[in-house]
Amino acid sequence: MQVSVIGIDGSGKSTLAASLPMLLAAEYNVLAGGAGETFVVNGPDEDHLTTGFQPEGRPWTAWMSTTLKRWAKHFTNHRRIYPFFKMPQMMAQDAAARRMERKWPLDCVVSDGNAILSTMGRAANYLYPASNGEKSNAPTPKDLAAVLEYVLEGKELPESSAGRLPNLRIGRWLHRLSNAVGLRAVWLPDVVILLKLDPEVALSRIHSRGQQVDRHENADDLAQTHGRYQNALETMRHIRGDDAVITIDVNDKSPGATLREAVAALKGHVLRSKARREGDRPLGTTATKLAEGGIWSKVFNPRYLLGYFVPHFFNGAWREPLFPFAKAGQRFLKEGYSGGVMREIYDHEPRTAGVCGRVFQGYPLHRAVYDRLQLLTANIEPELEARLRAQDRVVVFTAPSGFAYDIFRPLETIAARAPALMKKVKLLAADLDPHGVLAPELEARAAKLDIEFVFRQGDLSETTFRAGCAAEGPFDLALFVGLSSWFPKPATLSHLRWLKENLHADGRLVTDCFTPAGYSLSGRYVGYKAHYYSPRRYRMLLEAAGFNGLDAQVQSGRDAINHVVVAEVRKEVVKINKPENQNQFPRRKKSQTRVIAVAA
Repeated sequence: MQVSVIGIDGSGKSTLAASLPMLLAAEYNVLAGGAGETFVVNGPDEDHLTTGFQPEGRPWTAWMSTTLKRWAKHFTNHRRIYPFFKMPQMMAQDAAARRMERKWPLDCVVSDGNAILSTMGRAANYLYPASNGEKSNAPTPKDLAAVLEYVLEGKELPESSAGRLPNLRIGRWLHRLSNAVGLRAVWLPDVVILLKLDPEVALSRIHSRGQQVDRHENADDLAQTHGRYQNALETMRHIRGDDAVITIDVNDKSPGATLREAVAALKGHVLRSKARREGDRPLGTTATKLAEGGIWSKVFNPRYLLGYFVPHFFNGAWREPLFPFAKAGQRFLKEGYSGGVMREIYDHEPRTAGVCGRVFQGYPLHRAVYDRLQLLTANIEPELEARLRAQDRVVVFTAPSGFAYDIFRPLETIAARAPALMKKVKLLAADLDPHGVLAPELEARAAKLDIEFVFRQGDLSETTFRAGCAAEGPFDLALFVGLSSWFPKPATLSHLRWLKENLHADGRLVTDCFTPAGYSLSGRYVGYKAHYYSPRRYRMLLEAAGFNGLDAQVQSGRDAINHVVVAEVRKEVVKINKPENQNQFPRRKKSQTRVIAVAA
């Protein structure tokens, strides 16, 4: 299924198109692609393509689209030149979307615009812009239907339409050429999402960017474009049916609210093409046998050597063949990123480690994990202490807990200053703990602090297990660290929503995300399934889950691989209409509105 997002400048279509594939994969358990500013393929179990992560390559048409887009930006204010770059760019983007659909068995692809619809909406800005006072006969939906029939099927244009339309021979020629070489660069989407925005609001958003304003970014041209889009969508309704057009009024909506509405509106469409996924395996592990020499079959694989090892040799790849010679590396090959391996990374002492041990610990991903612990403790300690001094009781939930270094270290530091505060602490730790080593150590550490402690062993994705955890809440502080890369997207979104529902209204969520780097290619080639989120995309995921993701605090380690995110529960603003009895609020001026903040 092909979904295209359209709208005038400032409506947020690029942001929505970039985030939708991630949310569709998480919400509906589908394999979704995205084509626009970035090209992505997001699945419920792992990412196959995103910025900086291309283990199987990306279509050459995606590269062409990106290049042409960059050139088109140079000529945005040249109305005669810009279309000659923009139209081929949109065709290359649409061709890339089709190639992605074939390369990966995608359930849906979300595109930032569409060659046909975008041309019909934007062409007037360059042929006869309203801001110049040039008159034009606006094409009707019937005219646009004739355009589609001419370009896609070769039918002659009716005389009544031809006078109101530009010369379309080049469009027809490009369509035939693209089909001849197998590009499929011109097509009509199955579903269109129009982001409706008043031109005045759009202008205020455009000016707030602090960037140069393009020639067509004025009230007249924006209104003209919106009107043309409306005509194009009437044509879509005629061809695809009424449910093929989704209109979202974004005048008073945040990007997060727009995203949530789009995901809900696409539910029926997406679920029709939903496919079954392969079974689960322990998170943070690979089905490939890496221990006892199995790693060498991967190391000497041509794809690993030529696609990753040689290009990334000086960015940490040279360390990987030495993993089997380090104690921590041997454990990693056997257990994956288990709690024990994470403890090896957290507790390492460079002065006493051997050469191969230092090589393992200096790997960029392991260095990022170590930095993450420092960021976590720095953020959690003041938050915990402030709550302990202000409240009679503080409930903390951490899952997956591992050995809970990120919560015990701050507690131990606070206890050294004010041991009486520990009486106020209740800590709930949950973990799958497949090796059965966490509970005894965590209980012993909690006993030394004299805090109330509960450990639950189980699967966070199971409803009954989470219900048992919820009975210990609600929580003041929740930690979801180290699992966003391994958890399937639907489970991640579900768990974040569950956390939102089980946090106090003023509670905090501390979580993290990983962006792709060299290590992600290596992991892919040896069989690891993982997800990669930029801080911006992860914030949007938090928005969809009910947190104030757009305002979440983000801190990154020295390599900018791992990002610690601190978010609050989003507080909804409810507007209450003034009652008919004006005397009920005699002191309130007529223009005032009563606003009440309510916990989400």
